[in-house]
Amino acid sequence: MTTAANMTSRFLEDAPSEIKDLLDWYCAGQEQGPPARQLNEFAAQFLGAMHEDGALIPTPPAVSAPHMLGLILLHHLRNPGNTGAWLNLGLALRRMALYRSGDPEHIRKRRLLYALDALKRSRELDPENTGKNIRASIGEAFTYHQLALYEDEVRCCARALEADRSDPKLWLFYGFALDAAGRKTEALSVMDCAHEAYLSAGEPNELRDVFAGVQTAMPRH
Repeated sequence: MTTAANMTSRFLEDAPSEIKDLLDWYCAGQEQGPPARQLNEFAAQFLGAMHEDGALIPTPPAVSAPHMLGLILLHHLRNPGNTGAWLNLGLALRRMALYRSGDPEHIRKRRLLYALDALKRSRELDPENTGKNIRASIGEAFTYHQLALYEDEVRCCARALEADRSDPKLWLFYGFALDAAGRKTEALSVMDCAHEAYLSAGEPNELRDVFAGVQTAMPRH
């Protein structure tokens, strides 16, 4: 029987117990039987968080949530040349560090460094894939934020923004990164650009709450 122990790579050696249990179930295949309710709930929540982060997940998935998460986590082993596999792995590793923030610091840091490695591989494997590389850059930015490396966070957000200056969310991420780095004046000026991009994008509903305060403080053009 194939087990997670002989399927996983160094990227998943320090995975939380919930992830290891899921991978054991996934690798056992039919011998393990259907997933338990708790495993289903965990996988669904984890996949939902990854989707919010920009992971490339089929919607709706054609298989159960535990099966889909196992497939995503091990995709980089089956197809190491697939850029989406490394993007998803990097985002998953960042989520593991966020989800298990109470784990020992050296384990949390190693997960985050592995996340950066995976996201960088995703960008370098397909440097012309703008949409996917923006997701990878923002994933790197969030990871650097967790490591308290705020100037690196700024650099990653700036790289994403250069790829698409029309996206108000990228302006917001850049502004938040500048603020975290203590560059308050620059962050405020970036909010002006973010608001302009928001207006040009037709005031998308998902950002209206974010810009509600900005709209009252700034004149409309």
